[in-house]
Amino acid sequence: MKTIIAGCLLLLVVASCKKEVAEQSALKGPKASTELTIVHYYVNGATGNDANAGTSAAAALKTIQAALNKTTEGAGATIHVSAGTYKERLWWPHSGASAEAPITLTSNNNGDVILDGVNATNNTQNAMIAVSSKSHIRIDGIDIANNIRDFASGVYVTGSGTDVHVVNCNIYNIGWTTDSTAVPSSSDNANPLVVVGTSATPYSQIFIGDNEIFNCNTGYSEGLTMAGNVENFLIEGNIVHHVRNIGIDMTGHYSWTGAPDNVNFARNGNVKYNIVHHCISPVATNGGIYVDGGKWINVEGNICYENRAGITVGCENNNYTADGINIRDNFIYNNRDAGIIFGANQPNSKVINSSVTNNTFFKNYTQGGWGGEISLQNTDAAVIKNNIVQSNSNIVVIALWGFTSTNLSMDYNRYYSTSGNASTVTFDWGGINNSTYGSMADFVSATGLDAHSTYGVPGLVNSNLSALNLHLASGSACVNAGDPAFIAGYQEYDIDGQDRKRNGRVDIGADETSY
Repeated sequence: MKTIIAGCLLLLVVASCKKEVAEQSALKGPKASTELTIVHYYVNGATGNDANAGTSAAAALKTIQAALNKTTEGAGATIHVSAGTYKERLWWPHSGASAEAPITLTSNNNGDVILDGVNATNNTQNAMIAVSSKSHIRIDGIDIANNIRDFASGVYVTGSGTDVHVVNCNIYNIGWTTDSTAVPSSSDNANPLVVVGTSATPYSQIFIGDNEIFNCNTGYSEGLTMAGNVENFLIEGNIVHHVRNIGIDMTGHYSWTGAPDNVNFARNGNVKYNIVHHCISPVATNGGIYVDGGKWINVEGNICYENRAGITVGCENNNYTADGINIRDNFIYNNRDAGIIFGANQPNSKVINSSVTNNTFFKNYTQGGWGGEISLQNTDAAVIKNNIVQSNSNIVVIALWGFTSTNLSMDYNRYYSTSGNASTVTFDWGGINNSTYGSMADFVSATGLDAHSTYGVPGLVNSNLSALNLHLASGSACVNAGDPAFIAGYQEYDIDGQDRKRNGRVDIGADETSY
């Protein structure tokens, strides 16, 4: 995994259009100051003794909890843990002083530190690391494993506070049961990494970066979750895989959080450059990445494959909306049920003022049958533009029956299907006017949508799944073929972190070439 520069996550702000989340520089290096005092503690499970002072490696403590207990409220400290397996469930007792003087739990000299839940201390606690309303804390390079019980969790942050980083951690084998074939009920839950804002004061300035979360049996919960009153967060560079439900989830409007209704939703966040794969629920169609009732969130530059759906955006609680959700610049391929499911599934809820732009959808809906790359539910003022949509069948877009999409805008997309023929590509519009268009020309004529979209081979570097490369090849019809009026969002880049617009016009799909 990459090394993350320590520092403070700066505030994420909502742009005036309410459809764009602006991110200032993601991380800022620590300020040099002679006034900062950070106390250092050392832990060595093999040679330490909790009767020691712990302020040097020679006088190390034996347990991590003893070191945490020595920290002081509102003061900076770093706890250096020697390599080894620690059978502890940790309770975080204090907040740090500031972003420049946090309380940091980290491995000593990058050794392998494992918090192991088997026969661990503090057995009444479900979390391996429990944090309640603490600020200015860092969890860096700690592996968390083998916590199997009802409502098990790896890192559980709850309450309110600010400036929490969880980076460079491996979190695995967290589950409600050891049975990998068990079918869960709604009461079966486990959370490898979760932040829940539970009060009128938010949990804010959250950075979750370069972690790997895998092999987790989460039941009805998710691999990585932002829930309740949580704002200003960055989820970047994580690998989430083989989770038996949603990989990364930003939720809203669930009463169990306890947050007041007007702030009970994750908001003002970026979910970027993560890899999410093999996140498959045994009971429902789930997304690798899911925004459920959140607001003003960008999901960009991610790679999502072999999930049930690559990305889902909706609102499961009735009479609410998901607002200002931008799905852009992602590679989404080989997912089982859809590339993206976009729209609320409740009768009085919608996804509003949101967009699906500059993504590459490739051969999703692998289970076969009647399904397409883009599936629409209840939306209003949605924009679907500049996407490559190469279908695994002849169906490219479905407006699902029983749902409505009002004020929909679609254009400058590049479609391709197994027939290789624009006269037989299918747009199933059952959710809007109960029509199925068996040719692109009929669809454009009847709906007025996709007037500048085209049909044909997108021109990818390699379309063979065994050696797949979704970047654009030289001579691709998608190069410099996107909306000529395109303006990149604030700090929006392509799938490789390059400028989103080159040579005067944006490319179609997630890759921006220099051709």
